[in-house]
Amino acid sequence: MAVRTATAELSPRRPSESRWSVRRVVPAFVWLWLITRVLLLVVSLNPRFYSSGVYGDVRAYGAKVERMFQGELPYRDVAIEYPPGSVPFTLVPALLVGTGPGYRLTFALEMILVDALGLYAAWRLARTADRGRTRIPLAYVLGMVIIGPLLVLRFDLIPAVCVLLAAALAAEGRAGPSAAALGYGAAAKLFPAVLAPLLVLGLVPTQGWRRALRRTVPPFLLAFAVTLVPALIVSVSGTVGSLLYHIKRGVQIESLPANVIDLAHLAFGVAARSAYGFGAYDLLSGISGALKLASTVATAATLLGAAWLVWRRASGAASGAGTASGGEAASGGRGLQPADWAGAFAIGVFAFVLPTRVLSPQYLVWLAAPVAGLADRPLGRRAMWTLAGAAVLSQLEFPFRYTQLRHLHSFDIGVLTCRNLLLVAATILVVRAFRAGPVEVERSPAEEEGRERVPARPGSP
Repeated sequence: MAVRTATAELSPRRPSESRWSVRRVVPAFVWLWLITRVLLLVVSLNPRFYSSGVYGDVRAYGAKVERMFQGELPYRDVAIEYPPGSVPFTLVPALLVGTGPGYRLTFALEMILVDALGLYAAWRLARTADRGRTRIPLAYVLGMVIIGPLLVLRFDLIPAVCVLLAAALAAEGRAGPSAAALGYGAAAKLFPAVLAPLLVLGLVPTQGWRRALRRTVPPFLLAFAVTLVPALIVSVSGTVGSLLYHIKRGVQIESLPANVIDLAHLAFGVAARSAYGFGAYDLLSGISGALKLASTVATAATLLGAAWLVWRRASGAASGAGTASGGEAASGGRGLQPADWAGAFAIGVFAFVLPTRVLSPQYLVWLAAPVAGLADRPLGRRAMWTLAGAAVLSQLEFPFRYTQLRHLHSFDIGVLTCRNLLLVAATILVVRAFRAGPVEVERSPAEEEGRERVPARPGSP
């Protein structure tokens, strides 16, 4: 026996049996991410491969930063339409290379780094919610790149990654850091703020209202205040104006309410025209005011519906859980499980984005990040493919046929309608995926054998 053991120990190891290799250390989805992001950079920065029409916002970022370099202060002297959390990400590229020709490349590289953080968040979520499988990171890599150059030529990736990171942290049971991620995301673009109540509702059934609020509200407010307080010190009116800027906007030309006006224009001859305002094109019509009000009401209703869905699943009602007396008390529910958090946040983002009167193409970045977290279930993967189809049509619409859409050409209204119908279908699939929960993972023979060896507890069947 000793001789046999010694012989086995001295036998040479074949190269294929090496413990360390690049393939083992670097997962395949990381290589795929590197390849797709290099290609995305090439396409994004070369107008011959895509379009220079997507460069407008980056030029505006650089122009505003140049004014800051001349001594003007943001929110006091330089009007900025975005919340203060966005300012550091427009400043850093200029501090490194100035506001000249290199600004666009440096900004895109900065967004690639943010995207890498998103991939890390997807991997962490998969490790907790999908038993370490690669479905969620792969969905993130492919789903985000399909959105195209806007992924790296806008800073909408920052709040989107904050949402995905918040889902990963919540899945790990780290409610405070999750709330902080949502807080900074809201400081960059306000929409993650609507997810904070969903985080609380997902915790209340197991932790109670007081503890859930104590664990989430302070870190959210602290992260939100990191950039907000300095901006308020510089200018209260300018900072508040940036937060309220989008409330004053009209019916933006790509939104669902605008799509209703488009179809009414084609079918019934309702007069409509596009007009530039608030940094985008709005659709002006006799029914624009009514649809603006309807949009506000619909947004409030969908957000309440999202809160109800999250509460119902967290309290156990969605799965039929209950006690003999007719249901669990709020403090005795099962709470959201690790695989539920991405779905809860995805529902919240869809509830905010779809009914509102502004739906810019880059908003699909907000949707794709949390939907990637549902790749552990078939309905979630179908939602991701549906969203990918919407992203392709969205790129056809902007930047390639935006002028035609502004002039209400029937073909382009049809493209917009198909895009928006796909977004509605993706919403339905996300809700169904969240309600159904993850598919039970089949255990391997080794796991089944280990499970059978575990002795039953006394009194268990």
